[in-house]
Amino acid sequence: MPPRLRCPASRSLVPSLSRTKTLARPAALQYATAASASSAISALRLPDDYVPPTQPPSARRPESRNSQLLRTYTSLIRSTPLVLLFQHNNLTANEWAALRRELKFALAAVGSPSADPGATAASAADDLAANIKLQVIRTRIFDVALRVVEYFDPASVRGAATPGSKSRPKPKKSYNHDLSKAAHAAIKAAMADPSARADASSTYSQLSPLLVGPLALLTIPAVSPAHLAAALRVLAPSPPAFPAPTRRKNPGYYEPVVQSALQKLLLVGGRVEGKVFDTDGVRWVGGIEDGIDGLRAQLVALLQNAGLGLTTALEGAGKSLWLTMESRRSVLEEVEKGEAAGEKGEAAEEKGEAAEEKKEACPLHPPRFFPPEPIHSPNHKMDFAPYQSSPPEHGRTLSPEATTSPRASWDYARRSFSPQATPAAAAPSSSSPPLLQHPQPQRAWSGDGIRSPAGAAGYQSPGVGGGGGGGGGGMGDYFGALGAREGMVSEFDTSLGLRLDYEACLAYLALPPLGAIVLLILEKKSDYVRFHAWQSALLFTAIFVLHLIFSWSSFFSWLLLIGDLALIVYLTVRAYRDVDTLDRFEIPIVGPIASRILDDE
Repeated sequence: MPPRLRCPASRSLVPSLSRTKTLARPAALQYATAASASSAISALRLPDDYVPPTQPPSARRPESRNSQLLRTYTSLIRSTPLVLLFQHNNLTANEWAALRRELKFALAAVGSPSADPGATAASAADDLAANIKLQVIRTRIFDVALRVVEYFDPASVRGAATPGSKSRPKPKKSYNHDLSKAAHAAIKAAMADPSARADASSTYSQLSPLLVGPLALLTIPAVSPAHLAAALRVLAPSPPAFPAPTRRKNPGYYEPVVQSALQKLLLVGGRVEGKVFDTDGVRWVGGIEDGIDGLRAQLVALLQNAGLGLTTALEGAGKSLWLTMESRRSVLEEVEKGEAAGEKGEAAEEKGEAAEEKKEACPLHPPRFFPPEPIHSPNHKMDFAPYQSSPPEHGRTLSPEATTSPRASWDYARRSFSPQATPAAAAPSSSSPPLLQHPQPQRAWSGDGIRSPAGAAGYQSPGVGGGGGGGGGGMGDYFGALGAREGMVSEFDTSLGLRLDYEACLAYLALPPLGAIVLLILEKKSDYVRFHAWQSALLFTAIFVLHLIFSWSSFFSWLLLIGDLALIVYLTVRAYRDVDTLDRFEIPIVGPIASRILDDE
């Protein structure tokens, strides 16, 4: 019985073994069967230099993620004509999602570039906008991919002869993929060659200074200045050429998460059709009107201007000679006409003198009598109308001169903001509140959530138009009355009557978390104080739990106590310094929780 082969190739042995003929005795048959099985196994064995067609040999491990990223980057560089490089600094996932959302919205509103005649403009624009991607890259791997594309030519790799037997010759094989040993050797040789590294005209030499730090790529599969301009207006706005979208047209662009992401994103350069451009060059490409058609029109105009200039230069000599001759001819004609006119004038004068001499010699007609012309009076002028005895200005009724301004209307929507003269000794307005012991900037808010104009000029400041606290019509008096009517609430008022900065510091100094909890119970007006009270209560409650856990160790207890004191001092200083702008200093984890609790209130 033949031995059983536990390999997938054993199935191919069945047809070959079935075709063998058994002509000997059983013992001989058994020997022949064993010999044929061993020969079949040796024939099915793969040669030592066998290479799977799906996994050619490479200088790097093909199954690793870095190798796959290298192949992806080399394919992207070869197939994408327009690439922009951005440097990003600690953008979160939400910020990346917001940026991609605004970019997609801006690209969707762009018309199509010069598309194929068979495709419609809308479909071409949609296809191009859908393939524009903003992705984060690995800088070191992208640097290696640039070197592979720049210094390695796959066509230069030729297959080497492999030894084989006479009966079974082996063909020549060549491996020129991006992970091959030939590509690795080409990169290594280029980096060792000083002339190749010093070549300033190569793309790698121009892009290598930009490959520093975390980078992101904006890839556009076609050179479309319109889509590039739309992307620049969103990701790197620079008015007046590329202004950011207006708040009315795109309100989502001005969300805090989008603005925070834009502050962390910086355009450093780009690559267009194999050429490297800086930020000004990228904006120049984005400023081309009508895309490729516009460039063609500019080229045609340039060629036409060059031909027109050459034609003008060649015609200049003949034209100047013709103009000179024409001017000389016109001068000669004028001289001839003048001489002829002079001769005619002299002849006419001679005829006139002869006629006068004849009249004096023969006075046949007496002199005629002409009546005198009527004398017009100097005061004889035409009136404004024939039925009026005087011009209308003589009898027009004029308005009386204004001595006092009209009474101010109680309807503040129609009240005048013009400055009015008020007596210096006028009593102060009854609507102005008393002066604080420590003046602070007032930012008032009306009861319905709309910011009151009194925030621009505090209720302690005199009226803008009417003088110091006059009751007549200054801007300060008007806004004071308006704020009193609408029930303004100042952001700097507190329930305890203390200064806002002192009360915010008490959230950390008054034995937290107990003092912070008491402050939450007593303070009802200031959101700034309540935020620091919530933050202090949450933070030091957690620290108190840590004290209980590590109470068995005196070392950890003292270490936590020192940390508590340092936190109290730091947070107190921040609460005191941020009171001018009312900015909330949020510590990690606890600060956002305190803000959410305060917003839910």
